Amino acid sequence: MTPILHHADSDDDTLCSAAAFFHTFGISGLFNRSARTGKGIPPVRILQFLFTLVFLRKTFFEMMRENCLPWGKDTFYRFLSESRINWRRFLLLVAKRLLDTFFLPLTTERRDRVLILDDSIYSRNRSKKVELLSKCYDHCAHRYFRGFRMLSLGWSDGRSFLPLAFSLLGSAKEEKRFFGAADTDGRTSGARRRKEAVMKTSEAALILLDAALQNGIKADFLLFDSWFATNQFLHSVHRKGVRSIAMAKDFNSLQFLAVQKDGTKKRMKLADLYQQASPGLDRKDIPGSVLVEVDSGKDSQEAPLPVKVVFVRNRKNGAKREWLAVLCTDTSVPDEEVVRIYGKRWSIEVFFKACKSMLRLGKEFQTRSYDSLVAHTSIVFLRYMMLSFELRRSEDDRAYGELFCRFCEELEDISFVASLALLLEMLKSAVRAGIALTETILERMFVEFVRKTPRFLRNKMSVLTAFSMS
Repeated sequence: MTPILHHADSDDDTLCSAAAFFHTFGISGLFNRSARTGKGIPPVRILQFLFTLVFLRKTFFEMMRENCLPWGKDTFYRFLSESRINWRRFLLLVAKRLLDTFFLPLTTERRDRVLILDDSIYSRNRSKKVELLSKCYDHCAHRYFRGFRMLSLGWSDGRSFLPLAFSLLGSAKEEKRFFGAADTDGRTSGARRRKEAVMKTSEAALILLDAALQNGIKADFLLFDSWFATNQFLHSVHRKGVRSIAMAKDFNSLQFLAVQKDGTKKRMKLADLYQQASPGLDRKDIPGSVLVEVDSGKDSQEAPLPVKVVFVRNRKNGAKREWLAVLCTDTSVPDEEVVRIYGKRWSIEVFFKACKSMLRLGKEFQTRSYDSLVAHTSIVFLRYMMLSFELRRSEDDRAYGELFCRFCEELEDISFVASLALLLEMLKSAVRAGIALTETILERMFVEFVRKTPRFLRNKMSVLTAFSMS
C-alpha cells in the first residue's frame, strides 16, 4: 500500500505540507537511522500516517470505526509499543537538521539562542495499570494527579521554538508508583527509558542537556524555572560549559554567599539578600542587581560559582512580595539583558498549551505501554516541529492556534464553499425572477461581484465558479 503522504495532491494543503516537510528534511531517512527495519510494513509508513492524522480532523478510533485504516489496529499498537526505536535520537536528529538547514541561517549571530528546560503534567487520571503510573504533584493547581511529569528541553531564538527531547517521569519513590515497569531487554532503548523514568528530575534534566550537546546543538544560555534552580544544579550545568538564567525563589536548596563589609562571606537566602541590598536599589521596574556566589554544598571543595541576582519589580496585584529575582551565571550580562533573555522561556509554555489543546497529546491513543506513551509524545513533538517550520517560513506572527486552523481548513472549507455556492445560486434566481436580464449580463454581474470580494473569499469561490454559474 502506498504511504498516505504519497497521495497528497495540489488540492490538499495539509498532506502537501506534511509531504514537503518529510521530503525537504529527509525525515524518513532520519527515522530509519533510529529504528530497526525488518519484514512487513516499513515503520516509516506507519509514522507518516500517524503524523498526519491530527491534521485531518480524524481520530484514530473514528477511522477504525469507519474501517478507514490502511492496516489493522494491531499494526499501529505494535509500532507504538516497539522498545527498540530510539525516539530521542530521532527527535534530536530532526531538530539538528532543521536548525542547520533552516532556522540558523535565518538567525543572526547577535541574536541570543537559548535552550529552555521545563516540565508539564501528563495526566492519566482514569488509568490504573499504565506502566510506571505515579502519583505526582501539580505545582500550578496545587493538587495531586495520576500520570507523569513531561520534562522537556527545547531550543529558541526568541521567534521560533523547536522541541528537542523529553522524558516522561514517574515518581522516584516506589511507594508513589501505582504500577511497575514491564520486563524489557536491557539492551534496548525501552529499558533505558524506563530506568530514566524513575530518576530524580535534576538527574533526568542533565541527561536531556547532555543528549542535546552531544548532537551538536548549541545555545548561549539555558533557561529554567525556580524548581530547577538549586546550588547543585547550577554547578552541574556550569561544568558542561553552559551559562544559566533562571528564576530564583527562597528555597533551602538555593543559598548565596554574600561578601560582608569585613570581607567575610555569609550564607544568605534571597529575602535577606534583598533586605541587605534594597537601600541602594532604585525604585524602577528593574531596581538593580547584586553580585554573589553559589557553592555546591557546605563541605564541597569546588570553587564557588559567581552569579548575578537581578531584582525585578513585581506588579502582580496581591503578591506576597514586591520583587522577583532572576539569576544569571554570567555576571557580565547587563541587568536588562538578563530579564529580556529570560522572557524567551515563555515559548515553552505556548508549546505545552499547543500540544495539549490541538495536537492531542495524551488523548489520541489508549495504551498501557510506557513505550507507546513515549512514541506518541514523540510524534506530537514532530508535528510541532512542522508547525514551527511553517510559521517561520510564512513570516507570519499569528498564533499557533490560527496556524493550526489553517492547516486543517481544507475539510472545513467543504461546508463553507457549499453554503456559499447555494447563496450565490439563490442570488441569481432572485435576479432572474425580478428583472428581465439576459444570461450574458447576469454572468457579467456575477463575475464583477466575485472580483470585488476580498481575496481570501475570492480564492475560495474560484474553485466553485463553474458549479455556481452553470
